[in-house]
Amino acid sequence: MNDHAQAPAPAQPVGLLLSTVRYEERRILSELERREIATVRMDPRTMSFAPENVARLSGMTVLNREISSQRAALTAESLEAFGAHPLNDATSTRLCGNKWSTYLRLTQHGVPTPLTMLAPSPETGKKAIESLGYPAVVKPLSASWGNRVSLITDSYAADAVLEHCAALPSAVLRTVIVQEAVQPGNPDIRGIVVDGRCLGAIVRSSSDWRNNVARGASVAQHPPSEEIDRLCVRAASAVGARIAGVDLVESADGGHLVLEVNSRVEFQGFESVTGVDVAAAIVETCVSETADVKEPV
Repeated sequence: MNDHAQAPAPAQPVGLLLSTVRYEERRILSELERREIATVRMDPRTMSFAPENVARLSGMTVLNREISSQRAALTAESLEAFGAHPLNDATSTRLCGNKWSTYLRLTQHGVPTPLTMLAPSPETGKKAIESLGYPAVVKPLSASWGNRVSLITDSYAADAVLEHCAALPSAVLRTVIVQEAVQPGNPDIRGIVVDGRCLGAIVRSSSDWRNNVARGASVAQHPPSEEIDRLCVRAASAVGARIAGVDLVESADGGHLVLEVNSRVEFQGFESVTGVDVAAAIVETCVSETADVKEPV
């Protein structure tokens, strides 16, 4: 996989923010080691940003691979405050960690996405579902792998799901988005963007209407498509993400809509069917970012 030219290893170490080592983190660590890049592993669960610990952060590039979206955003914001350069930055990490914020940014930038409404209460949720029509999709503001995502096919299901949401312990958890269901049950598409370039796309399909690889979805390489490549790059740019997984679905008219943008993309399935070395592309971006950092005067 590593057959392209690469920049020399930076003099300054690269930070790697993570609390869980999965396939993706093992691949990235292996690539950093292969290139003899000094790496500082950081666990957001133990970082207090005490004065004696922050001096080393100034100017450091930190690849954000934290699995928790809340910790990822909070730590990225803290890293920036102490002079580090997280990838992705704090703004894009926070945007991608909130589905409503992502929707707003996509629509502001003219990126096609399913019609979505905010539902901070069961009453507004029921009105939103009735406005969009059945079936509709209810999603929490922040979740991964299809957790708490429900396909609402009738008013009974709507009442049950919204009542469950209303019983959750905080206003953030009780707030959901209601989204039009675009050909539910059909395969969807994931593209991966690194530094403004789409590395390719895969098709995900499942017997479940949610096409998450974590739920057992199968993957296949998507044929090259300039339309999908451009749409993925536009979506990543809209949320300011230099590294992104972009999930799309085909609409009834044959076009494509962006469902979500993930700032800490999982790529095991992508690499397995495309042969594209995503880890190498991500590490190359880290190296480029480190080289661009100016030493303080």
